[in-house]
Amino acid sequence: MEASRKMAWHWHFLGFFFLSLHVFSAKAKASQCSIKGLPLVRNISELPQDDHGIRGLSHITVAGSVLHGMKEVEVWLQTFSPGSCTPIHRHSCEEVFIVLKGSGTLYLASSSHQKHPGKPQEYFIFPNSTFHIPVNDAHQVWNINEHEDLQVLVIISRPPVKMFIYDDWFMPHTAAKLRFPIFWDEQCLQVQAPPKDEL
Repeated sequence: MEASRKMAWHWHFLGFFFLSLHVFSAKAKASQCSIKGLPLVRNISELPQDDHGIRGLSHITVAGSVLHGMKEVEVWLQTFSPGSCTPIHRHSCEEVFIVLKGSGTLYLASSSHQKHPGKPQEYFIFPNSTFHIPVNDAHQVWNINEHEDLQVLVIISRPPVKMFIYDDWFMPHTAAKLRFPIFWDEQCLQVQAPPKDEL
């Protein structure tokens, strides 16, 4: 009798433990997407970071529309390991980069009025350099340095971002793949209908 009571208590405890773990996990996910209770001053090293399936990327949303309730701008801290890059893409917002460390290449095709991005211009980027990307201009950032990370602070307008991804520079704009919500907003932004492309 004593053994069966201990066994019942053991199963009761395990059930309670796993139920608590499930509730805690659900609350953690909900709180990750909630702006309530966020301190005004935050330590960047304690903010969530992830590669979001992009090899060599470390992305931190410093201040965002989905995670922090920003209405007009969003700020990201992105680190690219040697040899890594963004996909070729465009988006319906303005974007400003500040290079904090490392070096790389910006590829920019300012031809949103054409049928496809076309051959991009190449620009060398370096520490303390800055550049901006006009609305809907296809671009790509590469870390060309073999020994050092490329770290950039990115400011975008009109969040949340709609991203259109290209397989190559000659893929038609109409064939670009829409990514909305963007990788780092997927978990928290629930979208009913895909947004319209401005091109």
